[in-house]
Amino acid sequence: MSKNNPKKFALNMSASQFTKFYILHLLSLQHSGMISEHFKGEFRKVGGNWEPAPSTLLDALHGMTEEGLLNRTDDYKSYEKKRQKVYWYRLSDQGREEFGLMKKQFLPLFEEQKRIIENILKSVF
Repeated sequence: MSKNNPKKFALNMSASQFTKFYILHLLSLQHSGMISEHFKGEFRKVGGNWEPAPSTLLDALHGMTEEGLLNRTDDYKSYEKKRQKVYWYRLSDQGREEFGLMKKQFLPLFEEQKRIIENILKSVF
């Protein structure tokens, strides 16, 4: 990460990067695992009306499983009917390590964003 790069402003983080980061965070807290519906609700809690596009969320979950960051198990919403398959995601040991690295990498970016927003709020509003 280079300092004073005029092309980079604040977080400079894509929605898919944030989605991956926040999925790891949520699963670090929820050891029993989560299904995709759970993630959507949690993203709305932190982002207000924002949540990742369904394709972004599903691509992230699939990619993170392929990378070995998540463990996925199949299940059903209703055992009586055995319909509507769901996937439960849990953090793997590798995912826990990756989350630790990402936290160190992203903390300065979040702190910079906070400073920028606080300065704008003070000086503009």
